[in-house]
Amino acid sequence: MRICVTGTFGTTSLVQRLVYDQFSILHKPTVLTTIYREGEYEVLDVPDNDMTKPVQCDMLIITCKTQRDVHHLVRKWFGLHKRLIIVLIDTTPEDAVLCPAEHLLHINNMTRDGLLKLVQLIHTYK
Repeated sequence: MRICVTGTFGTTSLVQRLVYDQFSILHKPTVLTTIYREGEYEVLDVPDNDMTKPVQCDMLIITCKTQRDVHHLVRKWFGLHKRLIIVLIDTTPEDAVLCPAEHLLHINNMTRDGLLKLVQLIHTYK
């Protein structure tokens, strides 16, 4: 199962939390596409820039502070994924606009709040 993770905030931190269960306070912007392989999962950490081409994936996870910030990414990746999950990182809840309400998650990377729900969705759709 190929999972692509991209977005405007907290992308690499979320991937590190999912793959290695690690968290770092140091901010490292995603510059290059990084591929992690764990068992039957392939997780791609994809930067949000104009030079990156979207790839076909089973699940697309877009990270952001607000859904308003990622409209361009939803359009850019349209038709290249089976499932779309929007992850709001360290922010207040808002109503689902870009995806079904059950696919709009609120996650705090430092405390792991909301991460279990994301893992459950990944296992549900594998």
